[in-house]
This record gives sequence, structure tokens and C-alpha cells, in this order.
Amino acid sequence: MSLTRRAAATALVSLALASTLPSVASAEGGKVAPATKVFSFLEAFLKVPPAERSRIKVSYALMRDGKRAAGVKATLIETNGARTPLPIDGEGRFERTPTLAQLQAKAQVGFDLPADAKLGSTMLLDPVLKPASEYDARELVATVEESNRAIRKAAGAMALMAPQMDGLVFKGADSGVTIFPNGSSKPLLVSAGGVVFQPDQFKGASRVRLAKTPTAVDYYLKKK
Repeated sequence: MSLTRRAAATALVSLALASTLPSVASAEGGKVAPATKVFSFLEAFLKVPPAERSRIKVSYALMRDGKRAAGVKATLIETNGARTPLPIDGEGRFERTPTLAQLQAKAQVGFDLPADAKLGSTMLLDPVLKPASEYDARELVATVEESNRAIRKAAGAMALMAPQMDGLVFKGADSGVTIFPNGSSKPLLVSAGGVVFQPDQFKGASRVRLAKTPTAVDYYLKKK
């Protein structure tokens, strides 16, 4: 069995002490919450140099009653009064997140909901890889290794508790093989709704070839 980005995000959010958003009313009567609570762990992640986190994407989704909260309007409210819309797509995912400077300046997020509305947020971790039918295996190894380094660096003193990505899962791909420089091949594991590439299982591989283009690429974590 495997765990994917949802479990990884949950682990990181736990490290960042994020939970249900506090119920605070704005002057207009709507719900507001500190941006650092809505986007938990983002400040630490953005402090990692961009070149060291270029292979991993962190995004956030708004939650309500245990489900993605689509159709909610959110606005970033800075201490100087500046307001910036934070669009939320049909799956509840924020299409924009605050900058490091805005987070550090104690910006808040306002929602077009009553102050007592119970909301939460969840962090999503995605590898920066486009779905394709064939990959350079070295690129996949680099994605896993660099993502793990970025997560550990952002976690800081809690790095030992941070999730460790064991590989990548190609969602919706029925089968696939790794190809080695001598022309030999080895089949990929079928698991987690797709096929899985684990660097430690295919050392020295040069290419990864899938039977069809996956619907998405996700991280893979072995269940401990």
C-alpha cells in the first residue's frame, strides 16, 4: 500500500501546527484569519532558495465540513489596507498564494462567510513534472531527491518528522518499464492507482517508458 501527497501534506501541516481556521470577524462582519494559518508552512517553504525548490510545488485548498470548499470568495488583506483577491477554483484550490513579504507582514485573509463559519485548509504537494509517456530517469531521480531536500530544509528543526518521498506515481498509467543503458528493462510496480517509479529500486536506469500518458504525476510514499 502507498500514501500520496495528501498524507505528505497532512504530515507537513501537522508540523506547522495548522488546523481549523480561527473564528474572527472583520469590521464588515465577515470571517478573517491570519494568512499564516490559512497557508500554513508556506512561509517556511518560501524561505528555501527558489533554485532548491524548483521541482516541488506547494498549493492549498480551502476545506469546509471535511470537503473542498468551492464557490467561496477570499481576499488577502494587508496591514496597510491593500486588498488582493485570492481566486479559488472549482475544486477549492487557491489559484494564488501570498508572497513571503505579505506573510511576514501579518496579512490576513477575508472570506465572504459569517465569522463563525468553520473552515480549514489543506496543503497539497506536487512534483513539477508534466504528464508524458517517457521520461529521463535521471530527471525523475532528481525530482524525488531535491523535493526531499526542500521539505527537510523548510521543516527545519522538525526535519526528522517530515515525510520522505520514496518515488513518483504516474496516475492512470496501466503499466511501464525502466530501461537501462545496456538495453535491458524492468517493469514498474503497479500501485496507488497507477505505476510507481522508486529510485532505489531502479538504480542506473536511463529511461522510464509508460504504456500511455498518465493523467497526473504524484509523489509516492511507502506505508511504514
